[in-house]
Amino acid sequence: MQTEKRKSRRIKTHFNFDFRVPDSSNTSIFTNTKTKDISGTGMQFHSPIPLSIGSTIEIKLNLPDIIEPLNMIGKVVYISQGEEERYLIGVTFTHLEPEALETLKRQVESIDIYPLLEEMVKQEASDLHLTANHIPILRIDRELRNLGNKNLTSDEVNRLVYSIMSPQQTNTFEKLKELNFAHSIPELGRWRINVHLQQGYVESAFRLIKPPNKTIDELGLPRVVEDLAKLSDGLVVVSGPAGVGKSTTIAAMIELINREFKKVIITLEDPIEFVHQSKKSLIKQREVGTDTHSFKHGLKHVLRQDPNVIFIGEVRDLETMITALTAAETGHLVLTTLHTNNAPQTVNRILGIFPHDQRQGAALQLSSCLRGVICKQLLPGRDNQGLVVTTEVLIGTPAVKGTIRQMKIEQLHSLIQTGAQDQMHSMDNSLLHLYERKLISYETASNWIRDSAILAALMEKRRNEQLTMQKIVSKSR
Repeated sequence: MQTEKRKSRRIKTHFNFDFRVPDSSNTSIFTNTKTKDISGTGMQFHSPIPLSIGSTIEIKLNLPDIIEPLNMIGKVVYISQGEEERYLIGVTFTHLEPEALETLKRQVESIDIYPLLEEMVKQEASDLHLTANHIPILRIDRELRNLGNKNLTSDEVNRLVYSIMSPQQTNTFEKLKELNFAHSIPELGRWRINVHLQQGYVESAFRLIKPPNKTIDELGLPRVVEDLAKLSDGLVVVSGPAGVGKSTTIAAMIELINREFKKVIITLEDPIEFVHQSKKSLIKQREVGTDTHSFKHGLKHVLRQDPNVIFIGEVRDLETMITALTAAETGHLVLTTLHTNNAPQTVNRILGIFPHDQRQGAALQLSSCLRGVICKQLLPGRDNQGLVVTTEVLIGTPAVKGTIRQMKIEQLHSLIQTGAQDQMHSMDNSLLHLYERKLISYETASNWIRDSAILAALMEKRRNEQLTMQKIVSKSR
């Protein structure tokens, strides 16, 4: 087998074409197949027959919206044995008329998503939305901005999205009409991608996954998050609405463990977002749908894989929650995320997964293993200086455990407010602290603070600042 060498980027496609190896009598028969990927200089495809390295083939390529096929000559530069008695063939184009070459390049460019993703990285966008009959949309610091001024047709969106999906992913999407997966481009980045239908059109949302190269402190998180990551057992939950960096926080915690401890870390994710390299720890990352059938199925067997730390990307059902709590009770550190806005709501969400007649037992189990809840929000920084993280922290102190055990969840807020000595703080206190550090504006703080006493303290600080400013102005006159 010979390795194919190429400089141009290949785009996944399924263009129909016919090929044949010409003979002296010009009577050889054309074989029909589809491209696997293509560029302006060559392509790969599956063939039912083997072809010799260096052999010349005639190609009649059918392109969308092009009436006549493109005629070209290619040379076989790569062959390997594929599945189902098929061969993967790599071909370099050796003859293509200039007009046909331009047609091919236009078609390839129309399905090349790379420039859009490259621009997304360049503009430091968090998300890219591809919607039929609409301009591509970037989300930058939570604001939506058009990328270019050209609407994408439904066919263009189809081709762009399908160009980065494997045949298995394509089959899954067309069967279930929903798909989540991750995609990496070397030296550019990694994305979490959701593909879905909207009024019958294929559409997608791309979330840029930044490498886990920031520490907990660099992410603006409180020091207690490091303490929670260093625990040997128990349940730690990171919560917050979508897009606030819950996965980023978990990745930073895993990297801390990876750098400082010799442990076995097993993750169950859908899809794998941050790819970790084992350092002191041994990290095994398993993807739902690829490495295991479901969170439930993967977690059922994970305890037999000798883990010290287990990260569950999402708890979606009762059985998974039961297993997670059991693992947290039996000497494992379990990390997971939930879409909740504050710590009491997080506790309620966990207990709410259980049937009503099982909640008292669940409260007992949760009270024994809960080590902490970290809630996150992202707010606009002062003077439009990006986004700032604000947090709420609940720690599993004896008082908190007793309150959960008695199912008096409404009392947790008071325990958080008075738990500064145990490194707890409320979201409102965090907001006030950010304002004092001049990281967020008064308007942002006052809009988000809910506690009347903290809001009164904010207003008093604001009045004192205004009085001080008036005195300075008066003196300068």
